[in-house]
Amino acid sequence: MARNGLSKTQIKQTARQAITGIQYTYSGPLPHPEVLEHYDRIVPGGAERIFTQFESQAKHRQSIESRVIRSNSFAQIFGAISAFILGLVAIGGGLFLVYVGKSLEGFGVFFTGLSSLVSVYIYGKKTQSEERKSKQT
Repeated sequence: MARNGLSKTQIKQTARQAITGIQYTYSGPLPHPEVLEHYDRIVPGGAERIFTQFESQAKHRQSIESRVIRSNSFAQIFGAISAFILGLVAIGGGLFLVYVGKSLEGFGVFFTGLSSLVSVYIYGKKTQSEERKSKQT
């Protein structure tokens, strides 16, 4: 018998019982339902306020993502149109130089403009193909 009146076996059982614990893990954008229930007990309507805030934040994030997608699409289309116009101006300028008798310079400008348009087109197609392949895997 130990000093406190318990046997060694009783002391070991008590120690085992004291060490036993429960651990919960939860992952998600909102607190665990039991935690929400505790919030509701402490602050009446607290769980509803948490849900409202979560929904508000989700709508805000979605609106920002939508604006970013729209602006990126506009920038991409505007860039493609600008590049096409610049390529046509270079080709037209080269043809004009050939017409006024500057053959060498005219052909140089013409083929430079033409090769720029073709290379941008090929690069764009190659990039699209690589993106499709990466999304499939």
